Amino acid sequence: MEEPGRLIKELLIAKGLKPSDVERKSRLVAEQRRNPRFYISHATLAAIEAGSIPGIYKIFSLASCCNVSYDQLLSVFGIETQKTEIAPPSTAITTSSDAPILAKPNFRFSVNFDFRMPPVETCLLPRELDDWGSLPRKLVGSLEPKRFLYALVGLQDNRLGDIIPPGSLVEIDTEQTQVAHTGWRTIRERPVYIVWHDRGYSCGWCQLTGSELLLVPDPLSKQPILRFRAPAEATVVGRVVHVWCALSSPLPVRLAASP
Repeated sequence: MEEPGRLIKELLIAKGLKPSDVERKSRLVAEQRRNPRFYISHATLAAIEAGSIPGIYKIFSLASCCNVSYDQLLSVFGIETQKTEIAPPSTAITTSSDAPILAKPNFRFSVNFDFRMPPVETCLLPRELDDWGSLPRKLVGSLEPKRFLYALVGLQDNRLGDIIPPGSLVEIDTEQTQVAHTGWRTIRERPVYIVWHDRGYSCGWCQLTGSELLLVPDPLSKQPILRFRAPAEATVVGRVVHVWCALSSPLPVRLAASP
């Protein structure tokens, strides 16, 4: 089997796809299927091209982005579904007593295919709370994964300073994607949004001027205003409606609820 990473890179070049195209297209797949595991970030794509083997969700999205079949892309990684065969009974593995090994009925298992949570970058969390690890009972009781998306503000995403500090857990209303320009009295009442762009996700205030989307930081953060062409280069995922501010750790297990 040829090196999968090189073949993927050649396929993307042949299709005229840039990393930003893969991010945008895979994000649409993730939104349509309401599962962030289908999303392929620039960092994830770079890892795949460097030889990392993606999970089934990422392979599906890659196939969709490249307009090839799922089976075709699986073959890049040496998996040929057409050649899947069931061994005949005569070749069954036996124990030393020649008794056949039988699978237990109703046996179930789960596999963590491809979920990695980079703490330095803002990222969406899976809708399945079990994939988050151990969580405080009070926190679980206040979450609504069927209604909202959740994101972890990256350790390097300090655009909102102490208003929403790095490492915080935020609840996102994906039905509120229209940028509000008025209606708040104080800086803390100004709507905060999670924005997807070609570098990943960011948390901040937004301003829409024509086809230009501005991601506005807290002046005290000393971060620059980011400018994107909307929706080609950036889109609003949704409005932040609740925040659990981190105390000392970026992981949800150490988060404490705040108003």
